[in-house]
Amino acid sequence: MTASETHGAPISGDDNHTRPLVVQKLMFDGSKSYRWVGREIQRDDDHLFFTAVFERDGRDLGYVRFEKGDVFYEWYYFDRWYNVFQVYSKDGALKGWYCNVTHPAKVDDAELTFVDLALDLWVWPDMRYLVLDEDEFAELEASTYSAEDVQGARQGLAELIERTEAGTLPSRPFVGPVPPPGPTGG
Repeated sequence: MTASETHGAPISGDDNHTRPLVVQKLMFDGSKSYRWVGREIQRDDDHLFFTAVFERDGRDLGYVRFEKGDVFYEWYYFDRWYNVFQVYSKDGALKGWYCNVTHPAKVDDAELTFVDLALDLWVWPDMRYLVLDEDEFAELEASTYSAEDVQGARQGLAELIERTEAGTLPSRPFVGPVPPPGPTGG
């Protein structure tokens, strides 16, 4: 974990890093998937730190249930093949980390995009973890992904597992109650 991954303050003197930001998840073919709005907290040369409130109805994934009002702290990397979401209930209880294996993120003005590469990692608060969507990745590896995509995805997943086992996944940079950014990211 870099020092800046735990730094929650905006870059001093740069008002662009405290504004609402749209995140757009893209599928490999370029089609749009999920889209949400939150607040950019901090950005540097290698990553962007962002927070948002889950505004959809509850979603049970089998290993975790996301509820309306859950607070997500999200790290998007410009040079790594993954992103990391630390998830808290609206009452402040840590649910865990949802890690997406992706192309490195891109940000342009008020929108951040990332291309999903199927593989995901769920990490519980006790650091047990579950690799997700390996069958979907294998199908896409055989039919769609380039050698670079496969190598980047495998490297990204390996790094996420290594960080999980070492206890170095990024975490919100403060202690105490969760200060939600509000329903519109404000």
